[in-house]
Amino acid sequence: MAPHDDPPRIIDLITSFGGKRNLLSKRVKRTVPNLASIDAKSSHERRLLACDLRPTLARTSVLEALEKAVPRCLNASQVYRILNSQFESLTSATVYRTLNDLWTAGLLIRTEGAHGRGFYAIKPDGQRAHYDTLRCHCGARLVFIEDQTLREHLRALAAKEDFDLGIEPAFTVTVMCADCRQLRRGGR
Repeated sequence: MAPHDDPPRIIDLITSFGGKRNLLSKRVKRTVPNLASIDAKSSHERRLLACDLRPTLARTSVLEALEKAVPRCLNASQVYRILNSQFESLTSATVYRTLNDLWTAGLLIRTEGAHGRGFYAIKPDGQRAHYDTLRCHCGARLVFIEDQTLREHLRALAAKEDFDLGIEPAFTVTVMCADCRQLRRGGR
């Protein structure tokens, strides 16, 4: 069999499109900036960087929308409506994905409201892993309890009754907010 009858080798196919040298020269070495050298402009960006998340427009915008809503909690569709007026290219899928990323990273608290709908609130900055909350039945309002003596008293009562609190957030007191009470009185 003559050498010209052999099937073409892969190297021959590569060189027929321009050679190896051209393929390698098209690769550009990109330098990734060090996270410590980035000058974060806002507290949201610093928090995202501390959780090893890139401070994208969607993430910082969601955090800003939730911050403006405090002490109210927002669900994904409410966040989408707020941000859609500012950013036309934003999709609801982006909002859902961003909320999930932020919740998974520990920057948000997710509470369940009426009809199983998830509501989100920003976890206070510098807050330890333990937080106690007052929560409305509808899930749309969440207030953090920062009274250390109340926390110790509740822990003592729980220990007295043989409850193991572990390391998770211990107490969520579910009550009815004034808005829900008004709606109930109005017959809604």
